[in-house]
Parts: sequence; structure tokens; C-alpha cells
Amino acid sequence: MALAQEKKGGPYSKDEREKRQAEVSRLHFEFGYSALKISDLMKINRNTIYADIKYLYSNIKDELKQNSEDFILRQIGRLEAQRTRIIEKINENKIDDIRHDKLLLDIDAKINTLVLRINSDQKEKSNPVEIQENVIQDIILFLIIKYSRNYSLEKEEIISEIINLQQCTAIQAKTIFSQIQELGFEYCKKFNSDELVYDLLEFAYLRRYVTPKDEFVVKINSLCILDMHHKAEKIRLRKRYSEKFGDKKKWADETFAKHEEEQNKVAERYAEASGKIVAEALENLSDQKQVENYLKYISFFF
Repeated sequence: MALAQEKKGGPYSKDEREKRQAEVSRLHFEFGYSALKISDLMKINRNTIYADIKYLYSNIKDELKQNSEDFILRQIGRLEAQRTRIIEKINENKIDDIRHDKLLLDIDAKINTLVLRINSDQKEKSNPVEIQENVIQDIILFLIIKYSRNYSLEKEEIISEIINLQQCTAIQAKTIFSQIQELGFEYCKKFNSDELVYDLLEFAYLRRYVTPKDEFVVKINSLCILDMHHKAEKIRLRKRYSEKFGDKKKWADETFAKHEEEQNKVAERYAEASGKIVAEALENLSDQKQVENYLKYISFFF
């Protein structure tokens, strides 16, 4: 506190300013003292202390931008030093109270949090996301096939699909989604029943992955029409049985069995027809080796 006895305000030389800021940093970050408390202890104008703390926080932001890991390690070092001082104080004065125990627990919790953050950062750095646009194209076209009934999806649905298709972490999937946004995905947003969705086919047009006259689009439209026919056929089957046998709750076991048998035949015809169209549509994906992996996550046809 020698500085406090020498000066109560500015102007300060460069050496004096650095010493003052170092002491302010120690009192604020290691002991958690407020600007007013530091001003009182150091006998320095509180506005000067406020300015120092603001400057210190500005430096912290710059440090975090440049090298967050080194900054975290320094913070851990400061916490460890604070922890050592408390333990020494306890041992020297033979103190045994809850207040000091709580201080130690708080410091340990902060250290653990910082260590976990370093480990998490290292893990993400060791798994960088590098994805070419041809991979993005395949993802988009595949999802259009999978969701041919309605290829306008919410952000969370798309990220979930990316996790499955790329077998990556949620953070990596979000990074890929951001890459897609940078390609113009944001201009393909629209509201659907008060929900914000992304139109995958519109994006495919925007990036020239396909054109409206391409065979791929014909196949997608065919899948959509086939699905409508399938639903209509199931409704007609149910209506025919209801007209012939009355309320479903009163059907005999034989009637239920016969109805289920016909339903299965309808489903088989639909699966066969749609499966053929899907196979043809998948030929538009650039990486045919990856298609087999993608098919693990498509369920409504097979």
C-alpha cells in the first residue's frame, strides 16, 4: 500500500500507474473488493479506481479473444494463490469456522469450472469442423427426399439431422448449420403455422443444386403425389369396411384380420413404389458411398 501514501490522485507517471493498476487488480480479482472499498484502502479517488477496473476488464476481453486458455490458466493460478493464503491463515491462527470452509469450497468450485472449460475447449479444438459445399449439397438433397411430404423444416430439426448424418457433436452441427446460413439459407426462411422454417428446396434452387426442371424435382413431386394417393387409398379402404360392417368397435375378429391384411397390401405397394423413386432420387447425391450411411436415418419408406 506504499502507493496510497504517495499519491491520492493523478497525474501519475507510467510506472506509478502500472503499480496502482496491479494493486487494483489484486484487490478486485483476488479479494473481490468493490471499487469503493479499494478506493478507501488505497486512499485514491474512486473515479480513478473505477477507470482502472474498467481498463482491467477491457484487457481481460482482449486476452480472451487472443488466447482464452492462457487467461484461464492465469485465473486458476490466482485462485490457487488465494486458496493457499486462506489455508495458511487457518493453520497459523488455528481457525476452524464455517466461513473459511465456505471460502475454500467456493474457490475449489471456481477452479473446477475453469478446468472443465479448458478441457471442453481442447476437445472442440481437436475436432475441427471442415465441410465442403458438395457435402452440404448432399445433406440438403437427402433431407428433401426424406421430407418430401414437407421439406420446410425448423432450425432444430435440421441441426438434429446434421448430427445424425455427419455423426458429429451438437456444437459441430451448429457450426455446419452456420456455414449453410452463410450460403444464403437465411433468405429461404418463411412462416408455416406461426413457426419459422427453412425451405430446403428453395435453398437448393438458390444454390443451383437442382433446377425446377431437373429429374430430381420430378421424383420429389412424385413422392408427394404418391403419399397423397396412399393416404386416400387407406381412407377408401376404411370407408368401404365401415359401410359394409358398420362401426369398427363392432367388427368381428375375422373382419379385423381381413382389414389388416388389405392394409398391409396397400402399405407394401406404397413401399415398393416409393422405394424405387427414392433410389432414383438418391442418384443425385455426389458421394454415393455416403448414401448407404444416410439411409440408416430414413425410415418412412423402408
